[in-house]
Amino acid sequence: MNVRRCQASDVATVAALLDEATAWVGERGYEQWPSPFPHDQIAGAIERGEVYLPELDGDVVATVTLLWDDPMYWGERPADAAYVHKLAVRRACAGRRIGNAIVEWAADTAAAKGRRFLRLDCLRDNPGIRTYYENLGFEHRGDLVVNGRDMSIYERRIHGHRD
Repeated sequence: MNVRRCQASDVATVAALLDEATAWVGERGYEQWPSPFPHDQIAGAIERGEVYLPELDGDVVATVTLLWDDPMYWGERPADAAYVHKLAVRRACAGRRIGNAIVEWAADTAAAKGRRFLRLDCLRDNPGIRTYYENLGFEHRGDLVVNGRDMSIYERRIHGHRD
């Protein structure tokens, strides 16, 4: 899998991936992201260098946003983690462990910057996504309400990092 940083021309691709994931999660009774996802928010994140497109054989299969701090969900913290957001895999590629590979890519990217943890948030009341992340080694670190939504936060120590 090749993971490339998004360019300004990728806004519609990222939006389509997020909208597809939101529709799929919505069919299961959960409200994920706004739909359609605001293109201006995606464009701003791309401009800041935060958004990536994983590809297999030259085809975009997912999107992920990687942040180096996340005060909205985690408060003020030392620079010891990377934060995974907006991870969405194309439905046609589901079941191929692409999400797992993206999490490992994020961990490797964080480790290369000397970070000790990978952190993320998800919907508190969606047991499927919580189990998914727990199976990837993430541990529940708390619950909070952000913008009126019940969220859970998770953390995973980056393998191979020595304290």
